[in-house]
Amino acid sequence: PADADSHVLPVFFGTDRNAQPGAERVSFGTDRGKTLVLGRVLVTVPKSHQIPNVERPAVYRMPFTQIVLYREREDPAKHFTIKEMRALAEDEFLALVRDRLAGSSRFKDHAVVFVHGFNTTFEYAAFRTAQIAYDLKFDGAPFVYSWPSKSEVGAQPYAYDRESVTQAEPHFRRFLDLVTTRTGAKTISIIAHSMGNQLV
Repeated sequence: PADADSHVLPVFFGTDRNAQPGAERVSFGTDRGKTLVLGRVLVTVPKSHQIPNVERPAVYRMPFTQIVLYREREDPAKHFTIKEMRALAEDEFLALVRDRLAGSSRFKDHAVVFVHGFNTTFEYAAFRTAQIAYDLKFDGAPFVYSWPSKSEVGAQPYAYDRESVTQAEPHFRRFLDLVTTRTGAKTISIIAHSMGNQLV
């Protein structure tokens, strides 16, 4: 589906990040959770999108600090945005995936699972998954597994991320089992970036 300025792409997710308390919509931060959470994100891709970019609002910071001087307003006509994000019960999750696969033709019954690397937010992992699917004209089911990255650069965040990958293994294994045995997908491709390879 699309509106005048953007296309809308579903991305199915699994994560062992903790949900952010008090957020207006379901949102995931950097803390490690104790369970696998399933859901779907509707990502908008601007019609002005240039392969292979993930267009996001510009942020200008004071040099050598994290102090933000100016942040561009998010605009679906120019940027990847999240239109909707929902956590789903397993049965509803599987029903939506099967519906997506039933409508596939170019990539019939094909699933792609993207596993992000170090220093990545949940939202950016969803945007990158949507970008990969959109640029490939992929009409199968795109999935992202988002483990609890600290989403920062440095020695301590790197160590945190490496430990997060280790503790994510049983959750990722269950997620992959769902995708491979219960969605109806007949072909599954896994794309792992950077530290995501350790999890895969």
